[in-house]
Amino acid sequence: MLSLAQAFLSRPRLLMIDELSLGLAPAVVERLLDIVRAIHANGSTVILVEQSVNVALQLAQKAFFLEKGEVRFSGLTSELLQRDDVLRAVYLHGTAKGLGTEDAANSIREAARAKKRLAGLAQAPVVLQARGLTKRYGGVSAVQGVDLELHQGEVVGLMGPNGAGKTTLFDLLSGHTPANGGGVQLLGRDVTALPAFARARLGLGRSFQDARLFPGLTVAETIGVALADRVGAPGALHALLNLYDVKYGEAAIAQAVEEVIELLNLGPFRDKFTAELSTGSRRLVELAVMVAERPKVLMLDEPSAGIAQRETEALGPVLRQVQRHLDCSILIIEHDMPLMRSLADRLIAMDTGRVVVGGEPDQVLSDPRVVASYLGTTTLPGLEDGDASARNGSARPVRRAPRARKEAATSGSVRQTAARNGAGRPVRDTPRKDAEIKRSVRNPGTRREP
Repeated sequence: MLSLAQAFLSRPRLLMIDELSLGLAPAVVERLLDIVRAIHANGSTVILVEQSVNVALQLAQKAFFLEKGEVRFSGLTSELLQRDDVLRAVYLHGTAKGLGTEDAANSIREAARAKKRLAGLAQAPVVLQARGLTKRYGGVSAVQGVDLELHQGEVVGLMGPNGAGKTTLFDLLSGHTPANGGGVQLLGRDVTALPAFARARLGLGRSFQDARLFPGLTVAETIGVALADRVGAPGALHALLNLYDVKYGEAAIAQAVEEVIELLNLGPFRDKFTAELSTGSRRLVELAVMVAERPKVLMLDEPSAGIAQRETEALGPVLRQVQRHLDCSILIIEHDMPLMRSLADRLIAMDTGRVVVGGEPDQVLSDPRVVASYLGTTTLPGLEDGDASARNGSARPVRRAPRARKEAATSGSVRQTAARNGAGRPVRDTPRKDAEIKRSVRNPGTRREP
């Protein structure tokens, strides 16, 4: 919100917004949308990069869908709303799967193998379990009565639109946030009352959306810090006296560091400071830190966020390799659906703090409730009231046409504003529209009725 206020003060002719809704609750996103609309109504052209199709289609009149550096689809949002194949392909499957160009025989073989593997995993012991987990912030329920089971050797993907409660659930499971209700069991032990560091010592590893590393340490030193507790490094007094166990501990740590570096192919970055690394390399170092602690349950929060497509494609095999090396179970939050389909044994879909559906990846991704939560088929704000499905007796959600707005809609590409003067420049009704924007920035929750 602060960055949007700064944009308002600078009066840009072109405003470029990268991931407006990333990590924000729906109520906050709605307030930001009002501010963006007000800035656009003042004559600014807006380009929005956004993963949430709901947010993009509320603002944009035209959209471009990109994958692997190429424009896969483009068109008016009013037309794309009617294209289930396009929306599913981009947001839920990947273009090859979504448009049916994937090898059918390979798909059948993969499905059979996955079903057989899933049947075996269902008989394995439960290593992480949540029962009725609930978290409230004032009058808002971020997580509502969530039940979850993760079996030994299993990879479970947690998916849902921004604000669905995924990261809050991670915070509850890892002990970073206390729950208002329900309980958590780790490796058969009730850890509901234990803090995060105690759960980590019991075998729970967790990453964050932004890699939290020591900027002043090299990659090898960072991994060494993670290994010190496991190897049993002596304290400062022993180091001061230069006792034999200090040399033994340092040699053991150095050997373990080299093993982790070799496992994740971090050799070229061994002596580089973590602050110098790219986002993708920092993600690998964060993963190396967790591997060093040898957790039995690994929780990954959007490991592919902010990294290049090529690095994302290489991430799936790396995570499988880590799982085999540690013989651990993985719970992963991820928006990259092709990565999730290739990696996860099961998917659990969340929306508004609740579990919507769980099961095999293809089953979950084709579930109408999941499609509705991602694509907003019945609840997309800014559309006409009235349910067409109620009128025609169909149970299938019917998309509604966008409502005409007094304010011009923004665009997913550089486009001309609705009102222009004779010179081809945007008309600025400065006193009235500046006042509207100031009111929106001061009180974003207030909306003018059309």
